[in-house]
Amino acid sequence: MTTLLAQPAFQLYALCSAVLVVILYALGFITAKTRAESLKLINPEDVGVNPKGAVVVEVESAAVQRVKRAHQNALENAVPFFVIGLLYTQTNPSMMWLRIFFFTFLAVRTAHAAFYLTAKQPFRTLSFGIGAVINLAMAVQVIREVASSLMA
Repeated sequence: MTTLLAQPAFQLYALCSAVLVVILYALGFITAKTRAESLKLINPEDVGVNPKGAVVVEVESAAVQRVKRAHQNALENAVPFFVIGLLYTQTNPSMMWLRIFFFTFLAVRTAHAAFYLTAKQPFRTLSFGIGAVINLAMAVQVIREVASSLMA
């Protein structure tokens, strides 16, 4: 019996998923750093770790909100990749297409985070769209594979 980690398709999935997790944590750390630098805190207990900060209960600074939106968008796109990418590895895909899908998704999601943080349009939207198309293309392949198995 072969384990998932012995399958080249899954190895590539594991690598790309791990890098996406690192990106998610990096965006979380950037959020915390930006929030600390703004000296405007949402939670009163945060004064204990940032005594120079003033508690502001309304809205965080625009810079913090931007990083949080980049982080939220990354999460919203990584989760579907984690699910559909795993399923796609089990459809016996062409390694060429697997590499194209996974490495392109990883590249455009990394670029999207950078474009979001630096307010670069239309590149942010373009990178989002390419990532969405890749996830949808893999979903279609999974649906086709499962449907053909069910019909057999």
